[in-house]
Amino acid sequence: MKKIVLLTCIIYGVISAYIASLIYIEPMAHSYPAVERIDISYLIEKNFADYTDEDYAVVFQQTGLGKAAVKSLSSPFLLADYQESYFAEVEYICTMNSPVSFEERIEDSPVMLAPLEDGDVLITNSSHVFSWRNGHAAIVVDAESGMTLEAVVIGKNSKFQDTDKWRHYPNFVVLRLKDTKKEERAAIARSAYDYLRDIPYWVTVGFFPAKYSELEIARGTQCAHLVWLAYAAHGYDIDSDRGLIVTPNDILESDLFEVVQVYGRG
Repeated sequence: MKKIVLLTCIIYGVISAYIASLIYIEPMAHSYPAVERIDISYLIEKNFADYTDEDYAVVFQQTGLGKAAVKSLSSPFLLADYQESYFAEVEYICTMNSPVSFEERIEDSPVMLAPLEDGDVLITNSSHVFSWRNGHAAIVVDAESGMTLEAVVIGKNSKFQDTDKWRHYPNFVVLRLKDTKKEERAAIARSAYDYLRDIPYWVTVGFFPAKYSELEIARGTQCAHLVWLAYAAHGYDIDSDRGLIVTPNDILESDLFEVVQVYGRG
């Protein structure tokens, strides 16, 4: 009888801890802008060619768009739509995407995504293992057709995904390699496209197998490692702490990137 009571208490404790961890972590999936919304009509009526650094700073605070994203827009009038999306109230749900991991998704009113280019890196922390936000990363391999390459989840090989999925995350960051030509970034994307698709998901990559390998013989990867390896093959170490294991946050903190767009991160 005592064993049954003990087992019941253990099961109850595990379930309670599981529920508590989700309750604790869920609000962290989205942070609203840290600044108040202001009227940016004076910027919308201005030509991009006349923007000052101060103008770009205001746009970033009010829309989440960096200078590179602003310059790629077809019209300043689009800034109003990005501002609306940036400040809008967000409702999201949490679902399991593997036996041990979860992710948050916006079902209605997906977010406006800035124009992407080949080689851009997307980062979100809308992915967690119980109360640990491990995050997720992807590389844009064909911006024209809206295609990323991602090591999505344990038990699945890396595969192509639609960039539209990123519009449904309650937070994300788009990064672009600084001071490089578009052609060089496209070459990095092409290497990922050619060699890093259909690679088994290995949580331990960095310890076993080794962190770096030639692209042609890569045996295992995970989301951040896939992105890192594509760049490392072209001479860019985008792991900010240079550790054995590369994480989405390590890439996010790399000083080799500029922010194209940020959403839902305060």
